[in-house]
Amino acid sequence: MNTDVKILLKKGLIFMLPVLAWITIVVIVDPFNYFNISQKISEKVKLESAQKLNSLLYNVVNFKNTPSPHIIIGDSRIRKLPADRIKELSGDDYYTLHANAAKLNEIIDLFWLADEYSELENVILGVNFNLYNEYAYSDRVTDAKELIKNPFIYIFNWDVLETVYLAVKNEFFGIKKKEKRDGKLFWEYTINTVASNHYSKWKKPETTLKRLKELSDYCKQQNINLTLLIVPHHKEFHDQLIKYDLSKAEINFKNEIKEIGKVIDYDFPNRITNCKDCFGDPLHTTDSVSKVIIEDLFSDTLSIGRAL
Repeated sequence: MNTDVKILLKKGLIFMLPVLAWITIVVIVDPFNYFNISQKISEKVKLESAQKLNSLLYNVVNFKNTPSPHIIIGDSRIRKLPADRIKELSGDDYYTLHANAAKLNEIIDLFWLADEYSELENVILGVNFNLYNEYAYSDRVTDAKELIKNPFIYIFNWDVLETVYLAVKNEFFGIKKKEKRDGKLFWEYTINTVASNHYSKWKKPETTLKRLKELSDYCKQQNINLTLLIVPHHKEFHDQLIKYDLSKAEINFKNEIKEIGKVIDYDFPNRITNCKDCFGDPLHTTDSVSKVIIEDLFSDTLSIGRAL
C-alpha cells in the first residue's frame, strides 16, 4: 500500500470517527425509541424530552413498535382522554396517537399511517370545528414517514440532535420543573389570540372533507368502527366563532360530518362547556373531566354528549 493511500485512509478514518461516535450515541440514547434496543434512558425522561419536543414523531414511532387495533387520533385535546379508563370500560387497549397542534389533514394522514402498521378495529378521531378550515394545514406526517423509512435521516435530524441532548441532560441531572404559567393570562391569550388565529380567516376545507369521506368509506369496507369525537371547549372560546360570524358554518360542519360516520358531540351548551373549573385552559378539559367524558362516551346511553 503506497503512502498516499495510507494518508487518505487515515484522513478518512479521522473524518468518520465523530460520525460513528454520533451514530453510536443516537442508538444508545434513542430518544424516540426508533431502534428500540437500548434501555439506557428511562421512558419518563423520553416522554419529557422527545414527546414534548416532537409528539407526532414520538407517538408514530411508538405506535409502529407496539401497534394496536384500537386507536384515538387527534391533537393535544385528545391526549388527556385516559386510555387506562377506556381499558377498564371496554376491555380494549387504545393507543392515543396525538400530535400537538395537529391539523385535520394530519389527523387523516395519521389514520392512514396507523393502518399500515395495524389491522384497525376501533378508531376515534378528534374532529372539532376549529380544525375544519382550509387555512389550517400542515404536513409533518410526511417528514415522520421519511424518518421512519431512513435511519440516516433520523440519526442526523436536527430534532433528534436536540432531543438527544435534552434526554441525556434530564437523565443525569434530573428533570427540571418548569415554572407554572399564569393561568389567567394564558386563558385570556387563548380566548383572544388563539381564537383569532382559528376563526378570523376561514374557508370550508373541500379537499379535507373529501378525504374524510374516503376514510369513512374505507372503514365501512374494512369493518372498522369509526367515531368522530367533538370535544368540549369552554363557552368563552366557543363564543369567539360567533364573533367572527361562523355560527352557520359550524352548524353546516356538524351536518356534513354526521354524513361521514358516527359523531359524538360535546361542544355545545352543557354542564362542561359552561363550567370554567372543568378546563385547564379554554380548549383543554381537566383530567377529572376528561375521565367523565370517557365514561360518558363508553356508556350505553349518553348523559352529557349527544349523537348527531
